[in-house]
Amino acid sequence: MKLNPTIKSILRPIYYRLPANICYGPLYSPTAKLLEESQRWSEERLIDYQLSKLRVMLRHCADHVPYYRRLFKEMGFDPDKVRSPADLDALPLLDKDTLQARLPEFLADNVSARNRLYFTTGGTMGKPLGLYNMRNAGGRERAFNYNQWARVGFKEGDLRAMLRGWPVKSARHWAYDASERAYIFSNFHMTRDNVAEYARVMKARKVRFLHSYPSAVIDFARHLKELGIEPPRFRAILAASENLYPGQREFIESFFDTRLFSWYGHTETTILAGECEESNCYHIFPEYGVAEVIKEGGSAASVEGDSGEMVGTSLDNFAMPLIRYRTDDWAVIGPGSCACGRNYRLLKEANGRWQQELLIGKLDNLISNTALNMHSDVFDNVQQLQFYQREKGKVELRIKRKPSYSEQDSKRIIAALSEKMGDTMEISLSFPDEIPLTPRGKFRFVIREMELPQTAGNEVSVEALPR
Repeated sequence: MKLNPTIKSILRPIYYRLPANICYGPLYSPTAKLLEESQRWSEERLIDYQLSKLRVMLRHCADHVPYYRRLFKEMGFDPDKVRSPADLDALPLLDKDTLQARLPEFLADNVSARNRLYFTTGGTMGKPLGLYNMRNAGGRERAFNYNQWARVGFKEGDLRAMLRGWPVKSARHWAYDASERAYIFSNFHMTRDNVAEYARVMKARKVRFLHSYPSAVIDFARHLKELGIEPPRFRAILAASENLYPGQREFIESFFDTRLFSWYGHTETTILAGECEESNCYHIFPEYGVAEVIKEGGSAASVEGDSGEMVGTSLDNFAMPLIRYRTDDWAVIGPGSCACGRNYRLLKEANGRWQQELLIGKLDNLISNTALNMHSDVFDNVQQLQFYQREKGKVELRIKRKPSYSEQDSKRIIAALSEKMGDTMEISLSFPDEIPLTPRGKFRFVIREMELPQTAGNEVSVEALPR
């Protein structure tokens, strides 16, 4: 039975006051309990736990996932003979092109359509990728995030301010979201007047944590400094979805006088790693997935300082498991231990695909490419896309179409982007046969032919320097 929208709006805040295991699904509480205990386990116990989950997943793949059923048979790979996560190196790496081209073959035949959820990576590398996960996976994901945020003082139910690409259907550009227990602020509308109002609301509501992108935090700080407004006081800033570049952490922590907490994750949900209360190293969750760091020559990176591509294996996504999935993200191996006492593997750096490439809105508001990330099917008929800006408040979206692309796709894309950016950006579409690479052979998701507004005090660049 579908409820009237008015009734739903009344019941929603009441529903999300119920215990977390009801609000967030049956996986939330057991996962939260596991992580509270396992973060103090010995290294041997963590490996045993991960191995037991890996064996279950590999057997599931052999029995129910067409792509892996055929691959394992061709290679003579027996999941029951796996004795260590390192035994995965007998299998080939999986790249995005293969996954996209053969997506139906990765769907488990014992997971019904009603029990799986479709979403996309949003195309932040210019190539949208469709994915599936278990429909009830959200509670598990929330438990992992809450567990790592607890390292900097976060408690279940603490109020957050979210400034990270969520559309806000309100003329004031902020609203309370009961399901997140958070005030959502539009980072597509960070004008001087709006930022002053955002700061007032954050202070009045006594919001303890700011959950945002580094680029959005810096833009927020830029406006506050120019306006001479004392920043809200947060217990910590939870910085997600973008790389942190030299000087950014120092500037943010100095301006807001608080700790910035960063973590690495991706839409494909094979690897999750976050900082701790003692260091800025990323602690890899072995309970979440199997993480490998593979050097350019193909061997495993294992010594502190070694770097390579992160490769992940699913442990809980039975709808569409990914085995040795190439993330296109890079990491640097960290030290062997941390003062926090957790026996997790450490990374000194975890550099994702998310470069802080920014568009400029009509009112000098900055729009990060991460904020344009879409998790719906709106780009399903797009092979590649690129944002091109030469004038403030206007952007050309270049689309390389799949044969299935239609005029209806154009309408849906314009509507989805307009919902996020509102009236701050005029969007036009073009359809080149090819989207060119840079002279160095790299793809640029955003090309902007104008200078950004000056950053706060010029202390730090808000854009990625490497091109």
